[in-house]
Amino acid sequence: MMLNRSRKFAAIALAAGLCLGTAACSSSGSSGSSGNSAADGVADGKPLDPNATVTISIDCAPGADQAAGKANYADDLALFKVKYPNVTIDAKPYVGQCEVPAQQTAEYKAHDETGAFHAYFTDQGQTLNSGDAVDISSYLNDQTVPGYSSMLSSVKNNLGVNGKTYALPINYYSTGLVYNRDLFKRAGLNPDQPPTTWDEVQADAKKIAALGNGISGYEDYSGGNTGGWHFTSELYSLGGQMVSSDGTKAAFNSAQGKAVLQRLHDMRFTDHSIGATPVTQWADAFPPLATGKVGMFIGAPDVVKHLIEVLGADKNAFGLGPMPGATGPGNSLGGGDLYYFKKGQTPNQIKAEIAWIDFEYLTPDAGQFNFSRSATLAASSKDPVAIAIPQPYFWSASSPQIQAITTSLKTNGNLPLSNYDPYVNNPTSSVNEPPAAQQLYKVLDTAMSAAMTDPNANLDQVLATAETQANQILANQ
Repeated sequence: MMLNRSRKFAAIALAAGLCLGTAACSSSGSSGSSGNSAADGVADGKPLDPNATVTISIDCAPGADQAAGKANYADDLALFKVKYPNVTIDAKPYVGQCEVPAQQTAEYKAHDETGAFHAYFTDQGQTLNSGDAVDISSYLNDQTVPGYSSMLSSVKNNLGVNGKTYALPINYYSTGLVYNRDLFKRAGLNPDQPPTTWDEVQADAKKIAALGNGISGYEDYSGGNTGGWHFTSELYSLGGQMVSSDGTKAAFNSAQGKAVLQRLHDMRFTDHSIGATPVTQWADAFPPLATGKVGMFIGAPDVVKHLIEVLGADKNAFGLGPMPGATGPGNSLGGGDLYYFKKGQTPNQIKAEIAWIDFEYLTPDAGQFNFSRSATLAASSKDPVAIAIPQPYFWSASSPQIQAITTSLKTNGNLPLSNYDPYVNNPTSSVNEPPAAQQLYKVLDTAMSAAMTDPNANLDQVLATAETQANQILANQ
């Protein structure tokens, strides 16, 4: 979800006394002093004092498989050090996937999180139930996080509950159709007019699969919680619901839920436009997309960035379209990533973590929005750099933040933005993920797997079984 100057900027970071891995520093975790000394700071709604000495820890830093992201992150740590010379950041890198649900659950049970710890929007229930997240409401305002008051309600609604705020966002997305423009051309399809209905997706997928040579027209997930995630996205696109309006009962055993599974079953076993190899893990979907073996895939825009930067795919090969629906573009699944803050830290540790997250993820022309730096890197680096895919950002369209980002993209972007016009010009309504999302997704993995691996699957029974399991989960929330 998030270019190669690794040696140069790692050297800068080390010279500045920063930490890029947990072995190099002691983790702050929840070990901060609970006293009220001046060194601890005060939860007074003011930014961190630049003279404060504090050590913090954070997870989800770019790992070894992200050379460009790792170099930029090291650069940002060094730049942050200029403003806060006495802050030491112990940044824990990840490999492959920032969050593995089972691993995260284990961390919660062991209370083994970093000071600021990553989670998805869908993890709110589990995260707060762990008892490890602290309410940071008193720390947040337009001084400490410029633009905080302009954040979209669809973002803010995921930051906390019952009037309390526990997290800050670092990514926000809305799903759409990622497609290979070259395969569209070869199949006689117009790459500037991707399908906007599921009937069109099915018809186009069949034409693409007819190209042969191991090419699939469409690809979908059937495991790793990603199968259920995609089921939810496709259900929403048809106007369906995952749960009842009060959140107490499953609602996906419906005409729309059956339509999702039936179409995938037909594409796999009648049209043969979905490949025979199940895609059960998040990362497994991308290599065939990157190598031109898949025509279409449902995903957030950052899929394109991952294909280009991590897998070296041709930056001109991909287009983005709106989420297909029943009769035209349908509802899309909205989601994103957050950082929560661990209980037991000093006010200054929380302030420092907020300052770093604001700098790295929420400030135009800095951190992930430092497009001018990325452009310089792209011009000199052998490693691919993608600047920048269209993405729903955190603030209202009239905010200074959006205006600054838009201006920078026009100057520094290196991707063929016209390829993404079908997505940008057809905004869809975004629906948030359901309660107990990861648990429900795991249940629905089985349904997606049955639809795409069992030619004799009884889809009505599959949905009924999933409904029973989902109701048990929701009853225990």
